[in-house]
Amino acid sequence: PESNSNSTIHPASMRTNVLFITAVSGIARVGAMAPPSWDFGRFVSTAATFNSPLAALRGAMGAAGQPIRLQKGGIVWSPQQQNGAEWAVLDDVVMGGRSESRVTVTAAGVDWSGVVTTDGGGGFAGMRTKPLPRPLDLSACNGIALKVLGDGYRYKCILRDSADWNGVAWTVSFNTKPSRAETSVRLPFTSFVPTRFAQTLADAPPLATERLLTLQLTLSKFEYDRGLNPTFREGEFGLTLLEVRAI
Repeated sequence: PESNSNSTIHPASMRTNVLFITAVSGIARVGAMAPPSWDFGRFVSTAATFNSPLAALRGAMGAAGQPIRLQKGGIVWSPQQQNGAEWAVLDDVVMGGRSESRVTVTAAGVDWSGVVTTDGGGGFAGMRTKPLPRPLDLSACNGIALKVLGDGYRYKCILRDSADWNGVAWTVSFNTKPSRAETSVRLPFTSFVPTRFAQTLADAPPLATERLLTLQLTLSKFEYDRGLNPTFREGEFGLTLLEVRAI
């Protein structure tokens, strides 16, 4: 695209554009190799949501935005105070898997449910926000607290301080009560570990709590470094996120 002399193309956007174009150019080959049950349409939709040039531009703009500074007790996310968050599903279809979930934002929270399976080499389902239009500054806080309606499974909460699609995922696992019972969990920042593709990273810089850009919840077969989630079962799951607060 054309640009004037005062415009700047963010390096992350350029890199993501190249990755997106490369992915699209290889779709026919991937589709031909994948078994028929793999959902090509969901793959394209997910890629467009999180890893398209437009998504990269949004991430770059959010990373450069003026942060929203929160104090302890402040709302990170709730149905009434969303701080610009837009939730979307991020399932293992991006790597050939068959898990499928859906999200619906209501006046009570985010309803997230679906079916998780290891068919196709996957084994995870997730919901993730697009990069926030303004980062959240939680540098005055010690962590976050989640309030959810659970199903007895063990989930991961993931924070990101970068708009990089495959950047460091700061991750902590938490358990939920079964039968839609309300579960409240406190997650100190010190409990989050740097990961990429469920592998811990030894050389990651500290979590930049002053510039948090995305929030994600994931149900996965894997914990960390090839360890397994002790509660994981293939089949239906369901969780409602009621709110997230700074602590």
